[in-house]
Amino acid sequence: MRSRIIALGVIAGFGTLLSVILVLLGLPEQSTTQEVMLELSALPLSVALAAGDLILLERAVRRPGPRGRRVLLGGSLLSAVGLVLVALAYLTGPRGLVQFGQFLIFLGLGAVLVVAIRLQAAAHRSAVGFTEAGPLSPQSADQPATAPATPDRPL
Repeated sequence: MRSRIIALGVIAGFGTLLSVILVLLGLPEQSTTQEVMLELSALPLSVALAAGDLILLERAVRRPGPRGRRVLLGGSLLSAVGLVLVALAYLTGPRGLVQFGQFLIFLGLGAVLVVAIRLQAAAHRSAVGFTEAGPLSPQSADQPATAPATPDRPL
């Protein structure tokens, strides 16, 4: 399990790095190739988000209920439809569908992310008061609670 999480982390890192590189190379937007680079720069980022979703689902402490499974399935299908729209936009259809397809991909991955976060262990934080905290350092236990008043340092 740990090696799978490490591999997914590497994929997420490379996806993010590739997305940044595509944006930097496509920024002048002077040629058709640069326009395509800018349009496709979100795809490696969506792969990175999908890897992050899988890491969270792998580390989940709870299993999704019926509603969570429906959202996971719906988010996955929405992302798949978005990916098909992006592919069709480049192969046959109008290129304006690329952004809508990427929107659907991120919308679906976002839904999966919400469920994956909800399945994580709850962070139990208890309030700690100053009286319960104890000494701040080993030396402070030997020192009195208040320093004596001196002429140069009033209480």
